[in-house]
Amino acid sequence: MLNFLSSLRLFFSLCLALAAVFIYQTVFNRGVPVYGSPWFAALGLLTAVNIAVCSLRRVRTAPAHFTLLHAGLVIIILGAFASRFFRFEAQLPLHAGAAADTAYTDLASYKLPFSVELKDFRLEYYREPSGRITLVSGAKKQDFEAREGAVIKIPGRGEELKVLRLVRDFGLTGRNEVVEKSLYWNNPAVQLEITSGGKKKKLWFFSNFPGMHSSGLPFGVLYGIEHAEIRNFTSSVAVSRPSGPEVPAEISVNKPLKMDGYTLYQTSYDPADAGYTLLTVTMDRGLWIVYAGFTIFLTGVLLWLRK
Repeated sequence: MLNFLSSLRLFFSLCLALAAVFIYQTVFNRGVPVYGSPWFAALGLLTAVNIAVCSLRRVRTAPAHFTLLHAGLVIIILGAFASRFFRFEAQLPLHAGAAADTAYTDLASYKLPFSVELKDFRLEYYREPSGRITLVSGAKKQDFEAREGAVIKIPGRGEELKVLRLVRDFGLTGRNEVVEKSLYWNNPAVQLEITSGGKKKKLWFFSNFPGMHSSGLPFGVLYGIEHAEIRNFTSSVAVSRPSGPEVPAEISVNKPLKMDGYTLYQTSYDPADAGYTLLTVTMDRGLWIVYAGFTIFLTGVLLWLRK
């Protein structure tokens, strides 16, 4: 049994199996990741056992770098297991102006040793978005830039459109007054004055609802947004502990915040509510084991290179 567990044939077979799993997960799998499955854990555990047994059988005669390399690999694998099974992860929803100290999973809620208040939320675009008006008449389409005050005349028809107002995030007050709910292009709309047959109509057209007014006009009108790809989104927060000053911080997609052993990641937001953001709170209790394994492994590499 020990000969089998320490054999190179088993080691290379496991390496090929793991490589096949990584390729499948990266290239082909579009469902649930396989890394949490019991059979993948069994592959990792068997690999650790194979390396450990191989190293122990030669521990008395092997050079130091051999022992350190194998011990480092075993500890890295065990650290990955510890990180997987003892990792804390929960969601922290924040609303502007209200401090929150409770994170949630699907099954429970957890009180954090600090509270977080959302001060501001902002989106960043790759470039400033712009509106586009498309007129459709039969199979013919014409595109025009949407600019407030612009007048679009339709050749040969004696009809025209005037751009009265552009709104990035359309909203209504209790008095049915149109307002900008936020500075972001969440619900873009354009108000047009359409002159046709000697009559004028003032209508709103929405990028998110292209079918509106499709039957009441002699031609089709579509409103769309160009260059609205989001580059990043950032939450400006204030973190407070039971004692001590308030700590201002910013959390973005590629810039997490570390606080008292926890890491806060920017996860999501609500396009319909500019005063809401969702953070993910994690604590990886097995990460130090992985770091220790890499330290031992790299020490073995350095000793090997010095030979």
